[in-house]
Amino acid sequence: MPSKTSELAIAGFYDGICFFYGAANSFLTFGLDRYWRARAAAAAKKLAPGACTALDVCCGTGDFSLALQRAFGPGLAITGADLSAAMLSAAKKKMPGVKFVEAEAKALPFPDAVFDLVAISFATRNLNIDKPKLLAALREFRRVLKPGGVFVNLETTRPGNPLIRLLMRFYVGTVIGLLNLASPKSRASYTFLKKTILAFYGAGDFSALLAEAGFSGPAHRILCPGAVAVHTAGR
Repeated sequence: MPSKTSELAIAGFYDGICFFYGAANSFLTFGLDRYWRARAAAAAKKLAPGACTALDVCCGTGDFSLALQRAFGPGLAITGADLSAAMLSAAKKKMPGVKFVEAEAKALPFPDAVFDLVAISFATRNLNIDKPKLLAALREFRRVLKPGGVFVNLETTRPGNPLIRLLMRFYVGTVIGLLNLASPKSRASYTFLKKTILAFYGAGDFSALLAEAGFSGPAHRILCPGAVAVHTAGR
């Protein structure tokens, strides 16, 4: 399937669940998604305390933009980018002072080296159509990052412990099944969500992928209960 068609199809999935997206995240994570975003935003603040400009890629409804705003305060000018018009509409209502633009992750409408911080939250897995396309997106994130800038990635990860991995597969499958029962019209969207969560890289493998994309000093921290990781890297 051509790249652009694939990404537009993904945006269509999220258009279909934008009104339930926040509630679904809270249901799926027992509300831990807010804690994880706060941890990732705190990591960004620690590594880039003087950041003045930030890009929230695949920003969805703006939840990570909000976490970054809380961590940095009003001195950080945040731009959010997403391919889903419906998600962006919800984000604009949530954060009217933030600039949101409709854009594809692999073709961002920004010059080279313009952001002190580039961040993405629970969306990198959606770009994992295949390895070359994911690398293309990561290289695009690096392109718009200033030299010395910081990249932060918050994402589900494949647990190294076989038991935790088995429990994760069972839990995600069960919860997505319940969401499909509650919203049959969104079945395709939630089934896609399940596949992207379970097929994503382990933390060590994704750190290696960041290095392959040209980032420097990739590192990661696994967050409780072991199925989520914060990745950081520089340019």
